[in-house]
Amino acid sequence: MTKTEKPLKDRLSEGIHLLKQLVEVLVKQNPSVEAKNVDGFDEVQAAISEWTKTGKAWDGVIEFPGCQRYAELSLPRSAALTATLAFKRH
Repeated sequence: MTKTEKPLKDRLSEGIHLLKQLVEVLVKQNPSVEAKNVDGFDEVQAAISEWTKTGKAWDGVIEFPGCQRYAELSLPRSAALTATLAFKRH
């Protein structure tokens, strides 16, 4: 690990935070649906899990077709940057 690489504990903390925020948004949008059953959630969870394990940066867009939305996910390698997830309407 280089000096500027985000440590595992920070990746884990930020990943959990992003998933909790996503669950809150999905549940608020449709209280009768469990967030983990929404198309796109598994893909976000898998990307965060891989990033947490490896530290390899990942940036991309994940579709949530049932919600008519998409998520812009940024998982940085650098400790100077914070992981972000922006949930947007089409």
